[in-house]
Amino acid sequence: MEPSENLSVKNQPAKHFLSLHIAHKGTQKLFHMKKIHALLLFIGACVLIGGSAVTLNSYFTTKHELLSYEQELLQAERANRKLSQNAKALENENQEYTQSIDDLQNKAAQLEEKINELEAVKDNLNDQLNSISTTDSSSAEVYNAVASCFVEEKTVTTPDFTPIVTTSFNKVTSLSVQLERIHSRLNETDISFNRVATNVTETLSAFSGIPSGLPVKGTVSSEFNPQGLPFISDGRVHYGLDISTSSRILPITATAAGTVIEAEFHNEYGYYVLIDHGNGFVTRYAHNTENLVSPGDVVKKGDKIATTGATGQSTGIHCHYEVILNGVMQDPRDFE
Repeated sequence: MEPSENLSVKNQPAKHFLSLHIAHKGTQKLFHMKKIHALLLFIGACVLIGGSAVTLNSYFTTKHELLSYEQELLQAERANRKLSQNAKALENENQEYTQSIDDLQNKAAQLEEKINELEAVKDNLNDQLNSISTTDSSSAEVYNAVASCFVEEKTVTTPDFTPIVTTSFNKVTSLSVQLERIHSRLNETDISFNRVATNVTETLSAFSGIPSGLPVKGTVSSEFNPQGLPFISDGRVHYGLDISTSSRILPITATAAGTVIEAEFHNEYGYYVLIDHGNGFVTRYAHNTENLVSPGDVVKKGDKIATTGATGQSTGIHCHYEVILNGVMQDPRDFE
């Protein structure tokens, strides 16, 4: 470019906002940009950048929504699988529940049959008591004592059983009510039967001549050892049980009904009581502190006959108890 031309260019008034002069391998190009062109270019760039930002924001928003939808879909699938499993489990439980209804019905029938058996046993006891002869006073006393066991303070009426219907819900409800009534009736029958049986047993045993139980509450310190075996009661010969009362003086009671034939002092036994129960049975209660009965006295099972002690050849307060059958020493353990 010539100097004159440069001066002419420099001296020309500025008609353009921006001019761009490019020279390459001897070739020159001049680009002029007016203010309006620059403004349009700026606006276009802003629009392009803003559109890109909006597009990116829309892209990320859409991606986030897709991820949320995917998670919700996975949760829905899990919930659906869980519901399916629960439905299958409920179906299996319903099948087992339906199958068990027949077993419950059979159980109800068995309980009802058991109640009838208990009632039959009770009626049989009553019939046997009615057959006891009341001609002599002793039999009459036994009869009256045992018969009094059957006096009921309150008569309990049990409603009839509810019939079992066929529908599933009503069937279960009816069965539940039936089982509850059977349980209640069985408890009432069992309590009544046990009360009567216990009273009958206690009443008969009070007049029975067969020893049963121990004459005093305590701990057996020496066992029955008539042959002096080395591994029983320190190997010494012992014809009864020694019942220790831990240094306490306690009442001694007769283990069966009978007649006192001896009540005296002996060098070995100390103060002792001998009772004849009939049918070959005799019991002895020795080492007493005091005898409470005399020869000829008639006692019943449970009557107090003496108190525990350490008289005679004794090392501590206790009761020496013997059971004799037809003159032969018996192990009192066999009559507990």
